[in-house]
Amino acid sequence: MKKDLRASIDIGSNSVLLLIADMTNGKFQEIMKDSHITSLGKELDKNKVFHPESMDATFEAIKAYAEECDKLSIPRESILATATEASRVAQNSKEFFNKIEIELGVTVLTINAQAEAFFSTKGILFNSKFDTDVITIMDIGGASTELIKVNTKNFNILETISMPVGAVRAGQWLDDGLFVQNLQKIFLDFRNDIDKFHSKKLYCVAGTVTSLGNMHLQRTEFVEDDVHGLVLKAEDIDTLFKKFSDHKPEEFLNLFPFLKKRSLSIRGGLHLVYHIIHRLKVQHLTISTYGLRYGTILEGKIKKEFIHV
Repeated sequence: MKKDLRASIDIGSNSVLLLIADMTNGKFQEIMKDSHITSLGKELDKNKVFHPESMDATFEAIKAYAEECDKLSIPRESILATATEASRVAQNSKEFFNKIEIELGVTVLTINAQAEAFFSTKGILFNSKFDTDVITIMDIGGASTELIKVNTKNFNILETISMPVGAVRAGQWLDDGLFVQNLQKIFLDFRNDIDKFHSKKLYCVAGTVTSLGNMHLQRTEFVEDDVHGLVLKAEDIDTLFKKFSDHKPEEFLNLFPFLKKRSLSIRGGLHLVYHIIHRLKVQHLTISTYGLRYGTILEGKIKKEFIHV
């Protein structure tokens, strides 16, 4: 029997993530995964284009992932490579992804916010347990944050919004002294929608919250099995905020070596999580390590309506 091997690459504003899985007979078996922090959304709000160093790092990450797919005889043209908020904003994203397609044979599709919500939700629902039919999900990326309300019984997404702030953007705003006023403006712009996501429980995906969970456990190495399903109280986030809200990247890296290059954006992510959960009146956060790249693997395709225009 021929195996159904699939590969997914999630090109975010901060990281580039790989997942390879065997989906033979519809059963999911993880083969490998990897991550590189490339900071593709670095200084994007200032320059409106991808930073040259970030593009080089992203290109090399995708090249390495494509070579892993070669080893498993996964055709490069079948790789499900998606790009999110930073790529919707950057004026040179089309040119950059054309270069990747020509030189690496990997087609990168920039997806819209609706697709981000769909694939992140599909990933979370795949490997999490729920005690209510309707849950609220938060997906903090590098340049955007998705809030999603979904019925877990029939996979019906009831409400979703995408706010133009993520860990990388938040970190840049902190450095520029603009974080409070910019976040207040976003909360004001979304005031008619954000109240729909008030919830005592919040289910969270993506690198910022999984990293905060590992920091809460006081681990120097990342242990995924311990982080997946971990429940944090709002008070736990408060404690992390009080301890680390003013730390510099080198201080984060010294305390938590597992952060690696994420040490550059974790302060922004921490500030963002702290303010959002208080805005939503959250009491408990449940962490999932199954995000967008799992959703694309499980779906197996990118629908036309999910492609950003």
